[in-house]
Amino acid sequence: MVCVHYGPHGERLIRRGVQLSELIGAPLFVLNVDSSDNDEYNQSKEMYMTVWKRLADEAGAEFIIRKREGRKTTDIIVEVAEKNEVTQIVIGQSAQTRWQELTKRNFINELIGKMKMMDLHVVAVQRMRAGLEETHEEGVIAYLVKIGDEYQLSDEPKGEYSLKGKFFHELHTEFENGLFRIEQEDGKARYLHICDGTLTDSL
Repeated sequence: MVCVHYGPHGERLIRRGVQLSELIGAPLFVLNVDSSDNDEYNQSKEMYMTVWKRLADEAGAEFIIRKREGRKTTDIIVEVAEKNEVTQIVIGQSAQTRWQELTKRNFINELIGKMKMMDLHVVAVQRMRAGLEETHEEGVIAYLVKIGDEYQLSDEPKGEYSLKGKFFHELHTEFENGLFRIEQEDGKARYLHICDGTLTDSL
């Protein structure tokens, strides 16, 4: 069973899960623990969900969504795993997704402590650049230009404010969805989410 949340590494984790399920000859499950409100809508989230559902269908996997509703994520993972007689669990360790708690050792220890007759596979995806070529096209120079209260993706600087960076177009989509990389003052790269040509993160 692969556990995914909202971020660019979900596709990579699912593909890893497909390889593992084929290796041991077991059915594959993809689990998303949703912590959002019932009425909350996020374009970037919906984009990832669409890709993941398609990948799950192609692999013959069952895509499962569970609302957290105040419960611990570890409890939901183990509950779903036990219900489906799962023996292998795959999670990603990345500070670039909302599964940031996975980078804390206590989360992994807590999950292992609740697991029975299961193995845990932690896929290291801390660096955004690692594996980027598996999910996105090669980066091209682009700009974020301010239009009203939004920042739009552009191939040239426009208006009073333009932020230069590199745009990595996400594979398997015809729209301007992907990641926009900028260099921060400390020299570190920051990746911003672009959905349908519009910045969905805050600068």
